[in-house]
Amino acid sequence: MSSGRATVKSVLSADMVVLSGRPRPGGPPATRTLGLNYIQAPKLGNKDRSDEPFAFAARNYLRKLLVGKEVMFRVDYTVPNTGREYGAIFVNQENIAHLLVREGWADVREIRASESENVDAEALYSYKAEAQAAKRGIWAENETGIRKAHYNLEGDAGEFLEKYKGKQLPAIIESIRDGSTVRACVTLPNDEYQYITLMISGIRAPVVRQGIANTEDIVEPFGDEAKTFVETRLLQREVRVILEMVGQSGNNIFGSIIHPAGNIAEALVSNGLAKVADWSITCVTGGPTILREAERKAQASKLRLWQDHVTKAKGQDHEFDATVVRIMTGDTIIVRNIKGQERKLRLSNIKAPSRLAQQKGVEIASFDHEAKEFLRKRLIGKNVHVTIDYVKPPSDQFPESTECATVKVGEINVGEQLVVKGLADVIKSREDRSQFYDQLLVAEAKAKEEGKGKHSAKEPPKYKWSDASENAAKAKQFLPFFQRGGRTHAVVEYVANGSRFKLIIPKENCKMTFVLGGVRCPRAARSAGEKSEPFGAEALDFVSRRCQQREVEIEVDSLDKTGGFIGTMWLNKTENVAAQLLDEGLATVHGYSADQSKYSSQLYAAERAAKQDRKNLWANVDPNAAVEEEEVDASKPLKKEYLDVEVSEILSGGHFFVQIVGQQLDGLPKMMSELGIHHKSASSAPMNWKPRTNEIVSAKFTEDNQWYRAKVVRNVAESKSVEVVYVDYGNSETIPLSRVCPLPSQFSSLPQQAHEAVLSYAKVPELKDDYGNEAAEFFRDQVSGRQLVGVVEQREHNVMHLTLYDPKVSQDPDRSLNAKLVREGLATVSLKTRYARHPSNQNLVAKFQEATALAKRERLCLFEYGDNTADDEDSRY
Repeated sequence: MSSGRATVKSVLSADMVVLSGRPRPGGPPATRTLGLNYIQAPKLGNKDRSDEPFAFAARNYLRKLLVGKEVMFRVDYTVPNTGREYGAIFVNQENIAHLLVREGWADVREIRASESENVDAEALYSYKAEAQAAKRGIWAENETGIRKAHYNLEGDAGEFLEKYKGKQLPAIIESIRDGSTVRACVTLPNDEYQYITLMISGIRAPVVRQGIANTEDIVEPFGDEAKTFVETRLLQREVRVILEMVGQSGNNIFGSIIHPAGNIAEALVSNGLAKVADWSITCVTGGPTILREAERKAQASKLRLWQDHVTKAKGQDHEFDATVVRIMTGDTIIVRNIKGQERKLRLSNIKAPSRLAQQKGVEIASFDHEAKEFLRKRLIGKNVHVTIDYVKPPSDQFPESTECATVKVGEINVGEQLVVKGLADVIKSREDRSQFYDQLLVAEAKAKEEGKGKHSAKEPPKYKWSDASENAAKAKQFLPFFQRGGRTHAVVEYVANGSRFKLIIPKENCKMTFVLGGVRCPRAARSAGEKSEPFGAEALDFVSRRCQQREVEIEVDSLDKTGGFIGTMWLNKTENVAAQLLDEGLATVHGYSADQSKYSSQLYAAERAAKQDRKNLWANVDPNAAVEEEEVDASKPLKKEYLDVEVSEILSGGHFFVQIVGQQLDGLPKMMSELGIHHKSASSAPMNWKPRTNEIVSAKFTEDNQWYRAKVVRNVAESKSVEVVYVDYGNSETIPLSRVCPLPSQFSSLPQQAHEAVLSYAKVPELKDDYGNEAAEFFRDQVSGRQLVGVVEQREHNVMHLTLYDPKVSQDPDRSLNAKLVREGLATVSLKTRYARHPSNQNLVAKFQEATALAKRERLCLFEYGDNTADDEDSRY
């Protein structure tokens, strides 16, 4: 006979328990099975037989009473053939056998005379009679005491999962196979019991496989410790289980175990007794974060399974902010950091669909374009936060090492967004992983479940791109269509040089070569051995940073010889790319094509500003240097253009803006009225919007508080204001930023109505010069409120040289407004222009010279003190 103390590990039936000793170094604690002497309780069933009546209830009573508690035990005898021990268990000095009989959960077996000395038979029979009289437990008359239990799944595991997935089901953990696999008795909503083998989602503990026939025993390192860890906490405890997935084999059910004392999965992982399992982490209720954090702590502390773990060293610049400058594929981008360095990055653990080669006239069904477009719309030009997760060494597919990174816009992981929309797969890996690897797996599982993108049963979208610039003949067919269409939405696919692009027109499923009209841009080298023209590389870089893979609008004017479409390109609806190049001194005006453009004034103004600031191409050019006179070809007659005009703004007596009378000018009042109505509900600019130089905006004129179209001349940062020119009238002012808004695109179709002009043949003093104010006032008196005829002698840099007549007075050259100013001594004759030196105009020039002579003789205005003007203009005479 032996006795001692032990902990009750489990209860097999109401008369049979398993006792556990103290933990032993290097192995699990010793256990012994002890039958309660002199009583007999009903036995639980199995897959081959059903429960005896009240077996489950009786076992449950004793389970709740003893499991996990320390008890006193006494072994009375051992059966020789089986080695099974029988004896007594005491809790607080009370014999558990007596308690079971008294509560009706056990019967008293026949006590032989030889045993009567070791047992209080009279007490046991008394307790039995008491229980029978009270109809307790097994003696109840109105209950069968038989439960309906299923020891194997009836039907498919997937169907069972779908029925109960996500629900918290009460259960009892009946046995522990290893640290992450248990046998659970689940109580179903219909009060039936289902036994299942449950694998804990999100973790994998070391394997423990022992005592299986014809199978070699396997106990992986720390396997026994992990199993004991779970047994002491969960074995025969009441828990709730959440069924979450079925394994790839279709039989294994994965789920989470909920216990009031804590999360067993987290406890195993944090103690280094289990690792996170990627194949099931995605379905863990509550997400993978807790388990991953527990694993990181165990790794840092090198606990048990991680005792040989080595943390990978991170580079000095593994985390940085950058701007996305190009999308290479659906999973590869190029960024530029704050130092101006470009780095090629692949999204960590992301694989987008492979890019298929475009074949002429063939539709391609693939998600590669969708994935690339998704990244382009969300990343190009955006500031992002980059974290380098790992670096892939060179391989046959990638000859250079590849930096793999997590890229975030704000708090949004773009790789995760790609996966959740079904536009990419997750690359599974044990070593090379994104810091958000689990979120990627969850996103992929969600995309598959919802049938998104490439996981859909539908066919991939089809794309067929027609090249409108394939040859000149084909381009001519497209030209009228694009000319009639006005502004057309496009995407810059590629920048060849500062003024030449490859565009995609999504709406028309076509591509084209596009050339900026009105400018000539220095050529950049196409290969390492080729030399760029001066500032060609700078122009290419300038345009690439602003336009590469951006959405733009184009207006097509004409074609070049190779099928390239020539016209104007707009960024952000208002920024003329050609004007921006000119403003930076990275291009020059191409006179012929610029004069054909309705935006020529912007181009010439931008070039003048770059010259004045001596930027780039103009760095060594003196803007004030005299220009050599052009030779005049006397054999070619001069072409003159006659316009009806009204002077809208006077800058000086010889420098002004006119509006050309006609259908376009008639449309101005209507447009102005609609603009005013628009700004009644949109009178302030969007937050953080700042107008750019040369941008066309809506501006509220100070004098009448009405909205007009205007061009930004310069920003005055210190006073938070801008200098603008009102493009339909020519007047200018400096106004606060609060009086400026973006110009809606519907108000850009009407061409600008104010045209810059100077008086032909006449040199009129500026306002700051002597008699400058008088000249301006005289000119104002002559033109105010009158419709005039303007003879266009020359267009230079989009500035018209005009001879003005009042048709109600005369159209005789002697009586032009130009001649009047000369005759009044408020202007001198200018002979530096080509038209003034042309033989056909020499009689007119002579008339102007005569008027000058009369003014000098009468000492009028400029000649008040004699002929003190420079004589260089008249040297030929």
